[in-house]
Amino acid sequence: MQFLRDNGFTDEEIDKIVNNYDEDTLNTFKANSDNVVEVIKYLKEYGILDIPKLMFERIDIFYLPVFKIKDLFSHYEKESVIKVLNYDSSMFDEME
Repeated sequence: MQFLRDNGFTDEEIDKIVNNYDEDTLNTFKANSDNVVEVIKYLKEYGILDIPKLMFERIDIFYLPVFKIKDLFSHYEKESVIKVLNYDSSMFDEME
């Protein structure tokens, strides 16, 4: 998954993600790599620190179009969103 390496992921982080998901999920993930990269860039700009951890726990977030993520985040204070995604990604469900 070169597109992840190109966005700062280590081989170890990629292996952890690959080993956590089934082949169909990973194929869908790869097929949507352009969107995944957009989401990664947006999350970095927003202040999310550990994107590989978030991807390991919640790969579904990276399937969302960036405009939908921006809209979702706009309903909350930035600091709250950052705290949720940096420390407890399971709280993302409550944001949706």
